[in-house]
Amino acid sequence: MGTSLKHTLILAMAVATFSQAFAQSTVGELVEKGGRQSTKDDFLTLIPMKLKWEWPTRQGEEELVLSADGKITGIGYHYRSKTTSPVDGNWKVDDDGKICAPKTFTNWGSSTNMCWYGFELGKERFASLKNEPDSKLLKIANIEKLPN
Repeated sequence: MGTSLKHTLILAMAVATFSQAFAQSTVGELVEKGGRQSTKDDFLTLIPMKLKWEWPTRQGEEELVLSADGKITGIGYHYRSKTTSPVDGNWKVDDDGKICAPKTFTNWGSSTNMCWYGFELGKERFASLKNEPDSKLLKIANIEKLPN
C-alpha cells in the first residue's frame, strides 16, 4: 500500500467516527427536539450488536459486531482504493454512558482509539465525542441487536 493511500486511510479513520465538519447537528439541538443521551444500561441492552456506519469523510464504511465479551470484530471498506480490512478491538462503556472502542484495521496497519457518547431521538441513533450542548453529532446508519 502506498504511503499516500496509507496516510489517507489513517486520516479517514481518525475522523471516521465523529468529525466536527461532517456532523449533522448538535447535542443541544437533538435534546431540544426531544432526544436524549443513552445510558450505560441502554447501550448494554443492545449487546451483542451489529453496527454499520459510513465515515463522515465518505471515503469508506465499517460494519462491526460488538460482542458480550467486550470484543469488536468486523470489516472496514475504503471506497477509493476498493480495499477491505478486518477490524479487531475491544469496547467498554463507563457508568456515565461513554463508550470507548479502540480498534485496529489489520490490513491497513492503522488503529483508532475513539470514545463517544450515544444519543437517541425516536429510533434514530447518534454519537458525539462529548455530551455538551454544542458538541457535533454523527448519525449511525444501522444498529441491530443480535441474538445472545
